[in-house]
Amino acid sequence: MSDWGLKKEYLHSTRQHLWNDDYFEFLVKSVWKINKPVRIIDFGCGYGYLAQMLMPLIPDGSSYKGIDISEELIKEANGIFESDKERIRFEVSDLNEYVACPEYDVVICQAVLRHIPNPVEILDKMIGSAKSGGLIICIEPSRRMENSGIYLDSTDFDPFENDDFLRQKWIDEIKTGGRDYQIGLRIPAFMKQLGLTNIGVRINDYVDYVGGENKSEIKRFLNDHSVNPVYENSDGFVAARCQVITYGYKQ
Repeated sequence: MSDWGLKKEYLHSTRQHLWNDDYFEFLVKSVWKINKPVRIIDFGCGYGYLAQMLMPLIPDGSSYKGIDISEELIKEANGIFESDKERIRFEVSDLNEYVACPEYDVVICQAVLRHIPNPVEILDKMIGSAKSGGLIICIEPSRRMENSGIYLDSTDFDPFENDDFLRQKWIDEIKTGGRDYQIGLRIPAFMKQLGLTNIGVRINDYVDYVGGENKSEIKRFLNDHSVNPVYENSDGFVAARCQVITYGYKQ
């Protein structure tokens, strides 16, 4: 079982506070224009969250395959879609070992490239999984934008208090071959380098707001956004999710 399999509670919590449904529908129907049956593959699918979002919005006759390294999360995904195995299936697979085959109309990932040391290699593999003319979609954060998008309604809150620490942490991660804190904003350049065309970029519009009287939601907010618990008595909590949504087409 992977580390993410051990973080199911965190994954469920954050995914429930990631999208406005109407904006996601706008992307599917008006931006990506998925208006005919498609074959989809989801890199790093987790417990199938994107399948739950996508499948009700796209035309009948579409199919979805999710791959993830976590046996625990794939087991959960199979349970969620037990009654829809003909259209929706899941497979345990290490993205580094997955053999790409150009057979999909849509190749998508969400909050995956941020957590791996070789995002360009995996993006290239995503492109290799798409048909000619296929759509590649990457939904990834910019941690710098996320950090600046947090506000706590408290006289004790200093929005700059972690800047030096985070700056050094992010630089050290990149220098040691770890995660890229700016991956969301760098993907358009990577897509261009890898030969994709008609590249577009969006920012999702979800803002996580919790009033100061809801203790269970305050605890959830602090955990989801890695905010110091000393601020639990603030009067309000706000965080702009700042997912960068980049898409392009394979020639």
